[in-house]
Amino acid sequence: MGVETRGKRRRRLEEEQELVVDRISGLPDGVLGDIVSLLPTKDGARTQLLSSRWRHLWRAAPLNLELHGNPWQRTPADEISGILSSHPGPSRRFYIDYGSLVCLDHSSYYSPSATEVLDGWLRSPAMDGLKELEILFDPTLLRWGTPLLPLPPSVFRFSSTLTVASFEACVLPDCGEYNASRGLQWPLLKKLTLSIVTISESSLHALLAGCSAIDSLLLQENNGFSRLRIVSPSLRSIGVSSLPGPGLDDDDTVLEQLVVEDAPCLERLLFSEGLGMNISVISAPRLNVLGELQDDSHKLQFGTSALQGSTVASLTAVVPSVRVLALSRMKPCLDAVINLMKCFPHLEKLHIEITHVGEENKPYDKYQDHANTLDIRLRNIVLAYFYDRKSHIEFAKFLILNASMLESMTLQLKFGRVGDNAWIREQRRLLQVEKRASRGARFDFVSRIGSFSLPVDKQVHDLSILDPFQRIH
Repeated sequence: MGVETRGKRRRRLEEEQELVVDRISGLPDGVLGDIVSLLPTKDGARTQLLSSRWRHLWRAAPLNLELHGNPWQRTPADEISGILSSHPGPSRRFYIDYGSLVCLDHSSYYSPSATEVLDGWLRSPAMDGLKELEILFDPTLLRWGTPLLPLPPSVFRFSSTLTVASFEACVLPDCGEYNASRGLQWPLLKKLTLSIVTISESSLHALLAGCSAIDSLLLQENNGFSRLRIVSPSLRSIGVSSLPGPGLDDDDTVLEQLVVEDAPCLERLLFSEGLGMNISVISAPRLNVLGELQDDSHKLQFGTSALQGSTVASLTAVVPSVRVLALSRMKPCLDAVINLMKCFPHLEKLHIEITHVGEENKPYDKYQDHANTLDIRLRNIVLAYFYDRKSHIEFAKFLILNASMLESMTLQLKFGRVGDNAWIREQRRLLQVEKRASRGARFDFVSRIGSFSLPVDKQVHDLSILDPFQRIH
C-alpha cells in the first residue's frame, strides 16, 4: 500500500469538499456530459472552471456550437477554428448565421472565402457525428445583386448521422455531382428546411428520395423548380410557399404545382403567403390539418373534387380526414362555407380571416334548407378581422345558430372595442347568441392587435402542436 503524500491528501480533501458542496458534480459523467452539450458553446467551455470534476467534461461532451446573427458583436472566425481544434468531437449541433461572422482574411463575410472557411470547419474531426446542421447566409444582400453562395460539399459527409438540416440563401449542388458517392442521402434526417435556396427539380426530388425517415419538410421562397412531387412513406408535415425570394427576376422559376402522390402518414399540409399554386392530393388518407387556403389563389384538388381558394368548384367526393382548416383573405360568403362543410364533413376547427369587402349574403332564411341537410360538427371557430357590418354578422350568425356541437367561437377584432361592454352586448344581440344551437358554447371578443401566429418553422416541424394556426395573445 503506497504512502499518501501531503499534496495528494490535500487534493483528495479538496475534491471531497467539492462533492459535499456541489451535489450536481456527483452525477455520472454521461449525465453531466449531456448537460454541458446543451449549453451555448462559451458557457459549456466555462464549466471547466467550476471544479476539477468538470475539467474533462467539455472536451468529452458532444459539441453544441451556435453562432447567432448580431451585426454589432460578430465572432472572429479564428476563435471558432480554435474551438474546433481544441475539441476532439463528436458534435451534436452546429448553427451559423453568417451575419455573426468575421472572416479569417477580414474580407466580407458574404464572399467565396466564407464558403471555404465553413467547408474547413465542417471537415474538422470535431464535427464528426453531427446531428443538427443549420447554415444561414444573408438573404438581404440579394436585393443588391449579390449572387447566392454554393453550399459547401462537406455538408454531405454527415449522411449517416444528420437528423435536422436547415439551409438559407444558398445554392444546393446538382444531384449528379454526388450520386456516385450517395452523398445526397440522409437516411436519418427528420426535419428539413430550405429557404431562399436555388435547387433544380431533379436534385430536390433526389434529395427527398434519400431522406427515407423524414417527418417534416418546409420549403419557402425557393427557386429552380416549378413542380414538387411527394412520394414518402414517413412524411407527416409539409409547409410550402410559392413566394419568390428577394432579388429574383420575373423569369425565375418558382413553385407552381404540388402533387402529393403517395403520403400515407401525412397529417398536415400548410401554405404560407405566395403566388397561386395548383395542389393535387392523390393519396394522403391521414391528412388532418389543411391551410391556409387563400381566397381564389390556390387551386386544390382531392381526387375529382376541386377547390379554388375557399370556393368548391366541383364536389364528387368528400375528404373525411380533415379536422382543422384555415382560410385567409376570405370574403364573408355563406355559400362558400356551406360548400366547405360538405367537402370536409368531419371538420372540427375552422380559422377564417375575413375581409371587409364582399357582396352581401342572401337573406338568412334562404340558407335554412342548406342548414337542415348539413351536419355541422364544428367545435371551435376563429373569425379574424370581425367587423360590425351586416355581411359579417350574418356570416357568424349562421354558424352560431347551426353548429350544434360548438364549444367556442373567438371573434378577433381589428379595430379594438374589446373593453366596450355596451358594444359587445349589442354584437351578441345581433348574433343571436341566446338562440345558439349549442347551449354550452362560449363566445370571446378579443383584439387582433397584439396577437401573433406561431413561427412557420414551428407550425411545420413541431408535431406536438395539434393546431398550428392558433394565435398567442
